[in-house]
Amino acid sequence: MKYALVATTGYLLLVDLQSRKVLPLESHRTEYYGISWFAGEDELVLSHSGVNNSELVDISSYAQSEQGWLSKGAKNSARFLSQPHQIFCAPDGRVISTNTGRNVISIIDLNRPKVFQEAGVSSARWDRLALDRITGDHLNSVFLHSGKLFVVAHGHSKGSKLAVFSYPDLEVLSITPLGERTGLHNIWITSEGQRLSCHSEIGGLIDIDSKEPLWESGSPVYTRGLAATRDYVVVGESQKVGRDLRRDSLSALWILDRKKWQAIDYFCLGSFGAVNEVRLLDVPDEAHHGVPLNNLQRFLEKSMAGDGAQERLPKPVEKRWQPIHMQGDITQNRLQAARAAVEGRIAWSSYQLVLGSPETLNDGSKRASAGLCLALKHATGNQSTESFTYALEAGQESHVSAVLGYTGKGGDTHMAALLVQSSGKEGVLSVWRHHGETWKQLSEVAAVFGLPIKGDCQLSVTSSTAILLIGGVEVMHLDASVLGLDCCNKGLGIRWIGATVKPLD
Repeated sequence: MKYALVATTGYLLLVDLQSRKVLPLESHRTEYYGISWFAGEDELVLSHSGVNNSELVDISSYAQSEQGWLSKGAKNSARFLSQPHQIFCAPDGRVISTNTGRNVISIIDLNRPKVFQEAGVSSARWDRLALDRITGDHLNSVFLHSGKLFVVAHGHSKGSKLAVFSYPDLEVLSITPLGERTGLHNIWITSEGQRLSCHSEIGGLIDIDSKEPLWESGSPVYTRGLAATRDYVVVGESQKVGRDLRRDSLSALWILDRKKWQAIDYFCLGSFGAVNEVRLLDVPDEAHHGVPLNNLQRFLEKSMAGDGAQERLPKPVEKRWQPIHMQGDITQNRLQAARAAVEGRIAWSSYQLVLGSPETLNDGSKRASAGLCLALKHATGNQSTESFTYALEAGQESHVSAVLGYTGKGGDTHMAALLVQSSGKEGVLSVWRHHGETWKQLSEVAAVFGLPIKGDCQLSVTSSTAILLIGGVEVMHLDASVLGLDCCNKGLGIRWIGATVKPLD
């Protein structure tokens, strides 16, 4: 395993995993995502959005977004795709492409460019109609295995799904909700039948048939892009930033030991933008179609020399290998956080992280410095009580909640929250409810002042009541009817930002 290709929002990168150098191949085609090639051929097939996806916010912008296309070497398809994501070059000579904005999978023969086939998992025709009207499924990943096409639907706050189609006729065989998870990318069916995916929202890699993650980064990052050999797995990492900042954000790769599911190396590539896809070139990539790029030496020589297209650019990318950036101590910090995540699994064994990617500290506690995090207690466990330590941080948005009645699908919706917020040197407790549309404070429940900004929190529940203790002192006693819940003893969890928490139960 020597060469990896990485697609980011702004660049196509060639990474030498042995010399730890990165070569920017091109940057002139708007937003790189999918990478594939046909067996026995040496030309890359890529997908490009043709638009700035941060501007896709409503039906008007989506209606003008069908500027995406597929390229094969110097040849380009017509611009008929809306925000295409992952692609797969199938054995029948066609390209399977996610047509994400259009909420379908589109399959095209590049030799017959006016003929294409499409299928979706719902009747919605656009990914969203407005920022708060998400009607689509956000189909982002495809994988062909044993005559079946596996497709991941990100799902937004509705929860991710795995759809299985027959191939090539694209009849829907099954659509499986993936539990309390949202924001999944990539799907890989191993030779043993294991079904793996990047759980991007928590910065990890999961077996979708298991409640537990296979691996967590332990850092506040976004995982997307997956490649694999028999011994190693390569995972792409991006910074968690807004869409408008993704083009210049840091790009990185993780190398995992496939047998132990632990990180053994980390590559900070540089400020090339959010990582969308990762492929291995010189060995069978088991997370793709398993056929290395043909005539790799010729491809490398062309990559170093440039192919003419670069010469037409106002600012061509610099065609030389660059050392992978250490960015100070970032590599050691990342690897240490990943090790801490492994060691902290015992402390969090009763919980499933479903939203956010907190930093894991050496004692197993998880710190959410900026992004919101949500961990749910396993439904098979004790749903009569939960307890955890918390420490709020002053000078920023900082709060921690004991959650109950959660019925969401991995998003920050459908729950009641007993929320302790930092207010100077004290904590203030208030009660909030999310019915599916927005958060609302329950004005009929008086706030409690003068609470500690760090301490122990215990929630005891029955079907009809909820009692909250902080530091062993009862601070609130509520009925299910006041919270707007059918019962209190289900859907328990912890929700936090600008704080550090650790379960005690």
